Amino acid sequence: MNITRFGIAVTGAVLTASTLVGCSQLADLRAEASHLAEQVVTTGTQNIVSSVSGDLFTAEGIDNAYAEISEKAGGAPMRVVEVTIVPGVLTLQAIDPAAPTELNQWSYTAGAVGPSRPVDYDDDTEALRQNLFSVDEVPATAVASAIDRAVAQSGIPGGEVSSLIIKRNLPFDENVMMFLNIEGERSSKQVRADVTGQIVEVI
Repeated sequence: MNITRFGIAVTGAVLTASTLVGCSQLADLRAEASHLAEQVVTTGTQNIVSSVSGDLFTAEGIDNAYAEISEKAGGAPMRVVEVTIVPGVLTLQAIDPAAPTELNQWSYTAGAVGPSRPVDYDDDTEALRQNLFSVDEVPATAVASAIDRAVAQSGIPGGEVSSLIIKRNLPFDENVMMFLNIEGERSSKQVRADVTGQIVEVI
């Protein structure tokens, strides 16, 4: 069922119900109809973005996003301080290989790379150096494995990855880590994984 037809069906159901129920029940039905319509529109939008971008929680989707961003950002592999993935969007902060003290943020969504945005890091070049890592230090296959394992080990019924961040575990140590936020209907947890995709901690 497409979104338009669903909207018509929901509206029709509410109008029909108005002749059968009292005001209180009608208000409940209208609220439910509005909620259902919003869910369908949101899901439809996510599906459209995913169909164009590819699933960015898969190795193929991540590699495609990296390749597209790399064409504009330069560097092979790109040197970054952070990679963030949420449904339909991959964002990273990478240095300009032609100007290594310049840090820029790039985003990939709907199959396209948006314009870069400069990142202000207070000209702390030493901190920049300490936080940098190459994207190939965390293979896309390892990210995909971490996602699968994180959902299972979170123990959250129906849990899904809402966001994933890859960065160094500073100030605690210099290891590059993955931080995965898992959300369910009634609970949420953060799962941490190493560069091989092995789960090291569930919080």
